[in-house]
Amino acid sequence: MSKNSSNQGPDKVTNKYPGLSDKKPVKSISVQRPLDTDRKTVTETNLEPIPDDVEAPAAKKKRQKNPARSKTKQSSKEPRAAVKAAKTASDDDIVLELPPSPQHRKAKRRKALWIWAAVIVTILTAGWAILYFSPILAIEDISHEGLDLVAESEAEERTAGLAGTPLPQVTDRKVTELFAENPAVDHVTLRAEPPHGLIVIVHERKPIAMSPSGKQYVVFSDDGTELAQIPAKRAQEFDLPVVASASDVTDQEVFDTITTVLGSLPEDLRDQVRAASGSSIDSIELELSSGKMVMWGNSEQPEKKAQVLKALLGLDETAAEQISEYDVSAPDFPVTR
Repeated sequence: MSKNSSNQGPDKVTNKYPGLSDKKPVKSISVQRPLDTDRKTVTETNLEPIPDDVEAPAAKKKRQKNPARSKTKQSSKEPRAAVKAAKTASDDDIVLELPPSPQHRKAKRRKALWIWAAVIVTILTAGWAILYFSPILAIEDISHEGLDLVAESEAEERTAGLAGTPLPQVTDRKVTELFAENPAVDHVTLRAEPPHGLIVIVHERKPIAMSPSGKQYVVFSDDGTELAQIPAKRAQEFDLPVVASASDVTDQEVFDTITTVLGSLPEDLRDQVRAASGSSIDSIELELSSGKMVMWGNSEQPEKKAQVLKALLGLDETAAEQISEYDVSAPDFPVTR
């Protein structure tokens, strides 16, 4: 059987490759298929090598006969190659995701809080803007508190222009400016009573003395500023030290020194002073409600003088009955007479 195969071998090769018929006769050829590969290994025996540029006519004819099929086959391979490449790329792109770090979680939580805060602020701002211009909170009722030196009629006149203004638009500073021309007013605070009520609280400067002027009394602050003029009947309600008539004090500096001394007295001690006078800035005298006199001197060392005077006033009744005058003008060396 091997002999027949050997005899038929050259005829098969000649039929497959007609171009070999013109060449010298061959002795033998065998074709083997190795076990470890699908490629054919050709063992030649006394055969001339076939040039590389010689192509089998049958193969050439086959390729020329079905060019479309070859093109289709080639094009069908391209998608497979692309899919394979994509699959390889996707396999290469696989990344193992680690859980977020505590810093990352904290930053993410902080960002979320900031976003919520911005939303809340935006909502509140929008709501406040609506109320700020809305007539829903327009002022209709205005009342006043803290009026002692300022007349009620004057306060009503100065705040009448606030009617119809939305409550959010009215501020303490704005209303204080309405009383700027009145020296008795220090500042103003407001208390809103929605939807239409407003209470104006007037904070007046503290009066420390008053002086008679005709049928009225002039009220002064500690720096000698005239705060207001009040009727004599109302002057009794204030219970302030009475200074000699301002017209009788020819020297304004002396008058200012008197008011400065009265303003520097502790409140419990000032309540015992009935009147004050002075012929010069170094000879200020105070008259107590008990009728006794105090030689105060100038306006220096007010705290030390006040402490010494309190100590002298605290003497027992037997010693106090013999004293009609306390001299604290030199507080280190007080004198009683």
